[in-house]
Amino acid sequence: MWDAQISFVPSFLNERAIHGEVCLPNNVNFFVSFVYGLCDREGRTTLWEDLTFCASQFKHKPRAVLGDFNVIRYGFKHSTSSRVTKAMKDFNNTITMIELEDLSCSGFHFTWSNMRTGVGAVSKKLDRALGNWHWFRTLGDSFAVYHPPGISDHSPVSIQMRNKLPFRGRPFKFLNLWTENENFLKVVRQEWAKNYQASPLMAIHLKLKRLKGLLKAFGTRPDSKAKELRLQLHTLQSEILNEGETPTRVEKERLLKLEVGRMARWEEAYFKQKSRIQWLKDGDSNTAYFHRMVKVRQSKNHIARIKDVAGSWVVTK
Repeated sequence: MWDAQISFVPSFLNERAIHGEVCLPNNVNFFVSFVYGLCDREGRTTLWEDLTFCASQFKHKPRAVLGDFNVIRYGFKHSTSSRVTKAMKDFNNTITMIELEDLSCSGFHFTWSNMRTGVGAVSKKLDRALGNWHWFRTLGDSFAVYHPPGISDHSPVSIQMRNKLPFRGRPFKFLNLWTENENFLKVVRQEWAKNYQASPLMAIHLKLKRLKGLLKAFGTRPDSKAKELRLQLHTLQSEILNEGETPTRVEKERLLKLEVGRMARWEEAYFKQKSRIQWLKDGDSNTAYFHRMVKVRQSKNHIARIKDVAGSWVVTK
């Protein structure tokens, strides 16, 4: 590495990629793979196999994969054709299998061009930076930058690291699972029936503001409650195993099982709503997957930079 403050220890090297561990000056460690995909589909197959192998080796640590893959992911990443090819399917299947996702990015939309003009000009996004879910969980504030190509036909890609900003609270969000609470309609009716000495618009504002606190009392983190109930159930079942059954314990176990099942459904619905993945149905026990998608979505929604009134890009507060 050209920066003496950054440590890079290679783990695996071949003609397709360099894999290794990076240690930053702030003692942040992660794995990174710099890749180059060959121009033909068969030649890239060995790269997909290589990435799959390394995914199993680095699966418990943050990992980024970046470079020239020589294949696009989606049709809209090609300036003149939206056709989905077998090579694209192979690429996307590999990414899905090893659980990688594109980093939030800024800069050039297309990263390669044939350097022609007019009707013969072709541009594609062949270069990209991806991360595994551990990356999004621990380094989600980072983003990829696709720089001007200069005299090259490719745009260089780099990953911009950022210090996490202090937590400043979150806006109110209505949780769909609140509607399943037996007191939901009662609470809403009681609050909406109140009279406020204010203009109609202000009265609605006051009702909503008051209702916000009442709804939050139903609970905003069903995953914590589900964890607590599971622990209670496991403790009770251990007592039954070690000390024997009693009518009281059997009835308590039955009720706890019902409560755990109900809270588990709320837990899954909660993460599904946060992740906004609508193409999977409730009841498939996809809580872990939804949780990962929440982290990916939060990273992609992160605003890396903004242009001020003078036309300059601002990247710090």
